[in-house]
Amino acid sequence: MMGFVLRRLLMSIPTFVIVAIMIFALVRALPGDAALLMLGGNIDDPAVLEQMRAQMGLDQPLPVQFLAWLREMLSGNLGQSILTGQDVGVLLWQRFGVTASVVSLAMLTALIVAVPAGLLAAHRHNGRTDYAVVFGSIVLLSMPSFWVGLMLLVLFGAILGWLPTIGFVSITEDLGRGMTYLILPVTALALTEIAVLTRMMRAGSLEVIGKDYITHARAKGLTETRVMWRHVFPNAFAPTLTMVGIMLAGLLAGAAVTETVFTLPGIGKLLVDSIYARDYPVLQGALLFIAAIYVLTNLAIDITYSFFDPKVRLT
Repeated sequence: MMGFVLRRLLMSIPTFVIVAIMIFALVRALPGDAALLMLGGNIDDPAVLEQMRAQMGLDQPLPVQFLAWLREMLSGNLGQSILTGQDVGVLLWQRFGVTASVVSLAMLTALIVAVPAGLLAAHRHNGRTDYAVVFGSIVLLSMPSFWVGLMLLVLFGAILGWLPTIGFVSITEDLGRGMTYLILPVTALALTEIAVLTRMMRAGSLEVIGKDYITHARAKGLTETRVMWRHVFPNAFAPTLTMVGIMLAGLLAGAAVTETVFTLPGIGKLLVDSIYARDYPVLQGALLFIAAIYVLTNLAIDITYSFFDPKVRLT
């Protein structure tokens, strides 16, 4: 098991390096001059601008700039925000709590609904329940999460007035009020994920149900509930678990849209604001942080996958 984990860790290193190179190149390709922004706009004296560029290391060749940034990044220094002067690492960590709470609750909600729904649809294959679950999944897949979010805001916020539409309260400060601000964004994200996971769980369960050991379990007189949860679920959930890792990364990447719609002060909203403000250190740090979470999440999923399918440890 330890060898499996070490192999996955080593495989994550080149992935992270490649992502870092891509982020560095994309940020440098954006229009605008970071040194000019630091000085606050138009500068009459070109020498002042050149001095600022030298101070920020922008006068060096790009490979030298990348190595310097990589060295600072590995030491934990992501720079300072051009707009606010705050440490980028501290700023990202403050915002990450909001994004993590929304994404984790959305994924947990999706799993709680999708796993039983997928198992039930497979158990009632070609029956009315199966058709209803499949139809519901198709409907949910056809609705983009940002559109669902807007509709939820209009219905439960503007029309019914049951839930707040703007602002945010952390659940660490006030659990009750904090949850009311999370209900709509979590629901908007979870609905699409429920559809995907339900279809994955149904497909995996249908493949497992036809196996000989399932027939043997039924022949021993086990109840259908025990057969489905004790024998079908562990073997059918492994492919779904892989999809969970991909979807978590997608939720983090899509947080920019969701957090903008619901005005949540998370990493996604910070990323959008930094793009508009040309705050390159924050933009670069936020992209790198999201990429690091993506790599670590998939690493954790690979390790967890081995518990559902021990054969993976031998690969």
